[in-house]
Amino acid sequence: MAIFPEEISMRYPFIIEPQWDTLTKEKDSGNEQRRQKSLYPRFNVRGLLSGIDSADMQTIWDFYMARKGAFESFYFFDPVPDLGIVTSYQNLLIGTGDGSTGIWDLPGKSTSSQIIYIDGVTQTITTDYTILTSGGDGNADRVSFVSDPALGESLSCNFTGRLRVKCRFEKDKLPRELFSYLAFNFGIELKGLAGN
Repeated sequence: MAIFPEEISMRYPFIIEPQWDTLTKEKDSGNEQRRQKSLYPRFNVRGLLSGIDSADMQTIWDFYMARKGAFESFYFFDPVPDLGIVTSYQNLLIGTGDGSTGIWDLPGKSTSSQIIYIDGVTQTITTDYTILTSGGDGNADRVSFVSDPALGESLSCNFTGRLRVKCRFEKDKLPRELFSYLAFNFGIELKGLAGN
């Protein structure tokens, strides 16, 4: 899968916003009834691009056009850790076991302090799994399980490092001039997608 251009030197870091999927219904009594539709968040991304030059803006425009607007998904890696800021993430989906896959991409790269869960149960490093540095889609770090996770088992993790966000462009129709104007003055918006 394509990766949002990481060579763009941004003056301001992007804002990564978790979005949960909760159904809320208000009862006649005024109390709320809530139901969680997803155990894991999606992440939306917004970033102001006022500090970039015209060559970088062209790179982003070319990337937008290659994705056909909002059609094709891609990965965005959180640039904040590259600025020297330690960022930790919890309760991130790795995937769902299929009984035959033993190596899975983590939803991040340059990770450390990884904790891996299968159906919410903490796994033990070296006994149950090992971490592989890079090698995954988008050069993500990977987890290699000693035994392939069974069909339907939920694989999740915590880690410190660069979050990998599966997303797409929010807008599907933007003239070149409006694209540059919006990106420069209001920022660019990426819609987070479910799954990894």
